[in-house]
Amino acid sequence: MKSKNILIVENKEQERKLFEYLIGQLYTFSSFVTGQDALSFPDKQPVHLVLLSLQLTDIEPINFLQNAKRIWGKSCIVVAVAPHVDEVNAPYFRSQGFDEFISKPVRPKDFILKIQSLLTKLEEEELSIVSTTEALPILNPTVYQQLVRLSSREVIAQVYAEFIEECNTLFQLLDPKSTAIPSEEILRAIHTIKGNSGTLGAEKIYTAAKCSESLGRQQKSIEFAESLHYLKASFIELEEFLRNNPNLYGA
Repeated sequence: MKSKNILIVENKEQERKLFEYLIGQLYTFSSFVTGQDALSFPDKQPVHLVLLSLQLTDIEPINFLQNAKRIWGKSCIVVAVAPHVDEVNAPYFRSQGFDEFISKPVRPKDFILKIQSLLTKLEEEELSIVSTTEALPILNPTVYQQLVRLSSREVIAQVYAEFIEECNTLFQLLDPKSTAIPSEEILRAIHTIKGNSGTLGAEKIYTAAKCSESLGRQQKSIEFAESLHYLKASFIELEEFLRNNPNLYGA
């Protein structure tokens, strides 16, 4: 659980200390008194959840939310925290994009269960991408037949061969250091592979590349490194499929 990173943004010291105590038992956290300081948190660090007090005086909550989603990605959970008397405003804040609303004073057990539930849902969404990838065809036959109608089988065979080479080039770029903080070169290569795999009907590679690019641009280093395993596995599947089915090209 410590791998999940939470930001606590609360200007009331007593309440901030309580959040730190409760969250610190299960997760890694960083704590801030102002919203501006929180937004200055190093963008190379993944942020999974932000606990944001609506009583901050240095920044408007909606402004903070928009910046948080831009910096840490749309999958970053932003929870609005406000006094119980403001709970009637919960529907409004959810409609503006906040993922959850928690009223103060918090009940420790309910508070922790809510945070755990939100992060569990995030993990399930990430895993669903993997499950979806595994259920997809290695090569969409409909897309392949459409390509064949547009050109000769020999030309299409060459296109797939060049795509395989393109994927090989990407994996040659990757090493343990580059996957920790992916460079713009790597992210551009993944983006190109995503586009080309979609055109060629390599659906597993497309879905895996889409996931990797998203995680990489959010600087979620741990999740990004894990996603590359699925991208590489999908590529190997396609490479073996093409090698074992030479008649696919009319050879």
